[in-house]
Amino acid sequence: MPTSPVLRVALFTALAVFYVAAASEHARTVNTFKARGDQSGYLWDAQNMYSNWHGANPPILIGERNRMPLYAAFLAAFWSPEMSNDDFFTRAKTWNIYLSVALLAVLAIVFARCLPPLPATNLTLVVAFGYFIFKAGYTQSELLFYTLFFLAFLAFWDILTRRGTLRGTLVRAVAAGALAALAHLTKAALLPLVAIFICVCTVDVLRGVRIDPRASMMKLVTVLMAGLAFLLVLSPYIRENKRAFGHYFYNVNTTFYMWYDDWPQASVGTIKHGDGVGWPTMPAEDLPSPSRYWREHTVRQIAARVGGGTWDMLDRSYKTYWYFKYLALYLACALWLAIGRRAELRDMIGRHRAAALFLALYAATYGLGIAFYAPVSGTGTTRFLIAHLTPLFFVLSVFLTTRAVEDSAWRVAGTRVTLQHFHLLVLASLGFDIAFVIWPRLMTTYGGF
Repeated sequence: MPTSPVLRVALFTALAVFYVAAASEHARTVNTFKARGDQSGYLWDAQNMYSNWHGANPPILIGERNRMPLYAAFLAAFWSPEMSNDDFFTRAKTWNIYLSVALLAVLAIVFARCLPPLPATNLTLVVAFGYFIFKAGYTQSELLFYTLFFLAFLAFWDILTRRGTLRGTLVRAVAAGALAALAHLTKAALLPLVAIFICVCTVDVLRGVRIDPRASMMKLVTVLMAGLAFLLVLSPYIRENKRAFGHYFYNVNTTFYMWYDDWPQASVGTIKHGDGVGWPTMPAEDLPSPSRYWREHTVRQIAARVGGGTWDMLDRSYKTYWYFKYLALYLACALWLAIGRRAELRDMIGRHRAAALFLALYAATYGLGIAFYAPVSGTGTTRFLIAHLTPLFFVLSVFLTTRAVEDSAWRVAGTRVTLQHFHLLVLASLGFDIAFVIWPRLMTTYGGF
C-alpha cells in the first residue's frame, strides 16, 4: 500500500473513475431493457411516488407490496412528467451509479474505522469490484439495501460485542433499530435479523440476570429501545399495510409467494386475485401458507428444494459476478486458522457467546431462507445472497485481524509466511483482476439478477 496520502488519494481517485466509467458502459451496452430485472417496476414506483408528493388523491400504494418505498423515493427525485420513460431509465441508471459510489464511500469509512489499513482497503475493493460494479447501472434497490442491511447488521454486532456507557449503548440501539427499519423499507427482509437480535439479547439477559442484574437490565433496555426505534420508523408504512391489507407486516413475497413450488405456480395464484392492492379475494383454504406447505410436502421434497437452492447459490456465484474467488480465499484462510488456533477460537466464542449465537442463527436463517425461495424467485438466488456477502467478508476480515490469530505464521518452502502476506496476496490479486479481468467480465455479465 502506498504510504503517502497523496498517492493514496490519487490511487482511489483513479479507481473511482474506472468504476464509474465501467459501470456506465455496462449500463449503456448491457442493461438496455428496462422491463428486465423488474426495473420498470421501480421506475413506475418512482412515478407514483412523485404523484403522491404532488397531491395524488387517494394516495397511490407504492410497490404493490412487493417492492418497498425508500428506493422509489430516491428515483422520484430525478423524475419529471416532461421526461419520456426511456429518458427516465437512462437518468435513473446514471444516478444509481452515483449512489453506488456514495454507498461505497460510506462502507470504506466504516471498514477503515474497524480494520487495519490493508485489510480495510482489500475489503473495500472486493465489495466495489466483486459485486457492486455489476449492479450499479440498474434501476434496482439492491445496492441501497445491501448497504443499509450491512450497517444494521454491524450496529447489532457492535451492541453484542462492545460494552459502553448506558447513554452510548442506548444511542447505538436507537441507531440500530432505525437502520434496520430503513433497510426494511428498501427490501422487506429485515424481520428475521431483528427477531434474531431480540431473541439473542433476551437469552443473554436471562442467562446473566443472576450474575450481573445491572448489566442485564441495561441489555433489556437496549433491546426495547432498538425494537421501539424499528417500529417507529416503520410505523407509517405498517399502518398503511394494516389499513389496506389487514396485517401490519404484509408483503406478498413472504406472505404468499415463497410458499408456492415455483414462480409459474405463484404467477397464477394470489397475484391474480389482487394481492397487490388488498387481501387476495380467494377462499382461505386456497391461500398458500407455511402450514399448508408443510402438510402438502414431504421432508424429502423440502430437502430437495433447499438442496437445489444451495447449489444455485454456488453455481451462480461462480459463473456470474467476481466475488467467488475472494470468498474462497477468505474462507480457506479463516478455516485454516480456526483449525490451527482452536483454543484461541474457543476462548473468543466464550467471551462473545451472544455474538456467536447471533452469527450462527443469522447464517442458518438466511441461508436456508434463500435456498428455499430459489424456485419462486424466477431469477435465481444471487441477488438475495449478495446482501449477506458484506457482513460475511467483514466478519472474516475481523477474525483475520484479531489479536488471537494475528501472530500466526507458517513455513512454506523455507519462507516464513504470515497473515500480512495473505492480505498482500489478496491486494495483488485484486490489482490484477481490476486491470485485466473486471472489464471483460462486466461487459459479458448481466447483473440485474
